[in-house]
Amino acid sequence: MLKVGRYTAALILVLVGGAVIADKLTDAGLASRLLDWWPALFIMLGLEYIFYNMRYGDGSRPLRLDIGGLVFAVVVSAVVLFSTQTTDIFKRFEGLKGFEGIHIGDVIEGFRDGKRFDKGVTKIPMPSDVDNVKIDNTNGNIMVKPGSVDQVEIDLTVYVNTDSDSEAQEIAEASTIEHTLNGSTLDIRTVPKEYGTGFIGKRKPRMDLTITVPSHHPTSMSLYLKNGIIEAAQLPIKQSFSAESTNGRIVITELEGEIHLKTTNGEVKSAKTRGEISLETTNGRLELTDHRGDARLESNNGELVVNRHTGGLEAETTNGSISADGAFKQLKTETTNGKVHIVSSQVEGDWDVKTSHGDIELKLPRSGNYRVNGEADQGTVHTDLPLTVEKKTIHGTIGSGAHTIHIETNSSLSVKASD
Repeated sequence: MLKVGRYTAALILVLVGGAVIADKLTDAGLASRLLDWWPALFIMLGLEYIFYNMRYGDGSRPLRLDIGGLVFAVVVSAVVLFSTQTTDIFKRFEGLKGFEGIHIGDVIEGFRDGKRFDKGVTKIPMPSDVDNVKIDNTNGNIMVKPGSVDQVEIDLTVYVNTDSDSEAQEIAEASTIEHTLNGSTLDIRTVPKEYGTGFIGKRKPRMDLTITVPSHHPTSMSLYLKNGIIEAAQLPIKQSFSAESTNGRIVITELEGEIHLKTTNGEVKSAKTRGEISLETTNGRLELTDHRGDARLESNNGELVVNRHTGGLEAETTNGSISADGAFKQLKTETTNGKVHIVSSQVEGDWDVKTSHGDIELKLPRSGNYRVNGEADQGTVHTDLPLTVEKKTIHGTIGSGAHTIHIETNSSLSVKASD
C-alpha cells in the first residue's frame, strides 16, 4: 500500500521552516507571502496523486491518502505561521467587523508597535469653570496624571505600520488631537488618519496619550478607548471618574469619588480608592485592593480578587473564583463555576454567598451579631465556630443574630474563625 500525500506534507514543512529561517536572516517576508499561496497545497497533492497513479495505476500497489501526515503538516505549519505572522494574519481579516464595529485590524494596530513618531506636547487651556473632562481615543494607550501645570498637557506618540517611511510620516502628521469647550465640559479627542487598502480595508494608527492635568483643579473625568490600556493615578476628582475600553486593561490608583471602570476584553485593577466603585469586564480578571466604600465587581469570565476592603461588596462572575478579605458590611457573591473564599473581621450587614460548582470557605469573627444558614448539596461541611452541622447543612447564631449569612453550594463548605 502506498500513502499519497507524504511528499506534499514534507514539502509543506520544508517550505514553512525555510521561509521562517530566511525571514530571520534577511527579513524578506517570505513566510507572510506563503499565506497568499495556500491553494498550491491542493496543486502539490494533485500532482503527487497523478504521479503515483501513473506509476502504480495497474493496481499492484493500492493507493491511500495519507490524511494523518497531511493534517500533522498543516497544523504544525499553521501554528508556526500564526506565532510568527500574527499581525499580518489578523490584518488579512480587517474590514470584517466585530462587536460595536471594531475592526480586527484596529485591534492589532492598538497594541502593536510600528514606526514611532513623537509629536510633542499639545497644551489645551482649561478655564476655571470647567468641572468635567472627556477624553476619547480609538487605538493606543491613555495615561492620565496630575502635575504642576495650568493647562491640560498631552504628550502624543503615533505608531504607524507601513513599509514606506514617507507614507508613515504623512499619516503621523495628519493624525491630530482636537478639543472643544461645551459649557463646563472640555472634550478632547484624537483624530487618527485612516490608511491601508485592499482586502483588509482601512485601519487607524495607534496614538498613545500621556495627559497631565492641573493638580489644583478638581474635575470629573471620563475616558473612552477602543483598543489599548488606560492608566490613571492620584487625580483631583471633583465628583466622578469613569474609564471604558472595548479591548484592553484598565489600571487606576489613589482616586476618590464615584468610580466606574469597564472593559469588554481585559483585566481591571484598582488600588487605594475611596467612594462607590464598580469594576466590570466581559472577559478578564478584576482586582480591587485597599478600597473604602461600597464596591461592585462583575465579570462573565474571570477571577475576582478583593484585598483589604472596608465596606459593602457585590461580586459576580459566571466562570471564575471569588476571593475577598477585609471588613465587610453587606456582602453578595455569586459564581456559576468557581471557588469562593471570604475572610472578614466583621459582619455588619446581610450576606448571600453562592456558587453552583465550587467549594466555599468563609472565615468569620468569633464575636459579632450574625446567624448562619448554609447548605452543601454534594459536599462536606466543616466549622470550628459554635454552629450546628447536620449532614450537609450548617446553622446557628453568634451574638444577637442581627445579620443573616446565607450560604449555598453544590460542593464542600467550610465556616471557620478569622481570628
